[in-house]
Amino acid sequence: MPHITTGHETSAAVDLYYEDHGSGQPAVLIHGYPLDSRSWDRQVAALMAAGHRVITYDRRGFGRSSPAANGYDYDTFAADLHSVLVELGLDEAVLVGHAAGTGEIARYLGTYGSARVAKVAFLAALPPFLLRTGDTPQGLELSYFDALIAKARRPEGHAYFAELREAFLNPDENLGARLGTQTLDAFVDLAATASTRARVSVIPTWITDFRADIAAIDVPVLIVHGDRDRLLPIDATARSLRRLLPQATYIEIADAPHGLLWTHSEEVNRALLRFLAH
Repeated sequence: MPHITTGHETSAAVDLYYEDHGSGQPAVLIHGYPLDSRSWDRQVAALMAAGHRVITYDRRGFGRSSPAANGYDYDTFAADLHSVLVELGLDEAVLVGHAAGTGEIARYLGTYGSARVAKVAFLAALPPFLLRTGDTPQGLELSYFDALIAKARRPEGHAYFAELREAFLNPDENLGARLGTQTLDAFVDLAATASTRARVSVIPTWITDFRADIAAIDVPVLIVHGDRDRLLPIDATARSLRRLLPQATYIEIADAPHGLLWTHSEEVNRALLRFLAH
């Protein structure tokens, strides 16, 4: 299996699993929590059919990448993304992130600039700043994140992921119409590949303040969010991000949950391909 080494811990390398398919302008897809790059299957096929080279990779600690002990912060995640772009020699790349993966994009552009990047897409965005403070009253209380961490620490990983998928996919609204029971099972199966340390350590990164990174963005931006997102509520995320990026292409998908890549893949793919074509 192809891997890119991004660093070392004691005697062990930190290797990121990746896949690289097709030809044309490269699109790099950065997955959300708690899944891995296989969560992009519905988008990979559509992008390749439209003539794009598609690169996916598993974040450290997730999927088939190394279960690293450290590096669960957005400076390191952005450095890992930079290693992928450099190792594969990518230029004029389109960076597409889902949820936690949008944080990599923001921090990457804020740190490394856009020399290798043509466009970016934020799907179910985490930025700009999710924590409720005096100047972000629409954010979430710290107790929200503390509760998630407590649940993630429980030894019954499958039980935690089964509970998390309720907020991720809104099966009470989508089962039967946009979801099958096989998809619910697949969510838990993919999530269960995450290391225990990763599934706990990533959650505190969600209160990273990306506003300075957002101010550094100088390439075209697409923002797509579901108005039924229960994990990253739209008022605290996409609508706030739009105010900071008024020139961005902005799309709200009615009734779409956090996992809109799966439940509303046709709408997401249509928005993404239209953005990439212009």
